[in-house]
Amino acid sequence: MIRESLVVWKTKTELLIHLLDVREEEKRDRVIEQVDKLIMEREALQSSIQAPFTEEEMEFGKKLMLLEEELRGKLSVYMKDIRIAISDQQKKKVSVHAYMDPYSNVYRDGTFYDKKK
Repeated sequence: MIRESLVVWKTKTELLIHLLDVREEEKRDRVIEQVDKLIMEREALQSSIQAPFTEEEMEFGKKLMLLEEELRGKLSVYMKDIRIAISDQQKKKVSVHAYMDPYSNVYRDGTFYDKKK
């Protein structure tokens, strides 16, 4: 007999894996909120998953470990996508600022500096 907490853990892990397949940028905030909620729920379950385990639970745990590795991989890819989006936004911000004020890097003391070598 497998403990209910292990079954719920597996269900929440599968939900997390499925959620992380959503890559659309406009849905990202909602996905992050749901992922955070599911991770907190899994963390609450962690205290009820303690040894000793039955043989059936050990086999079930091996399957859970594979799911956990898949989840870690998807989380790292998702975080990488977020970092890329943030850096792209920062580049756009700098680019827009340079377009709006093209003379911001010009020397104002009246001297001319030749930047070519």
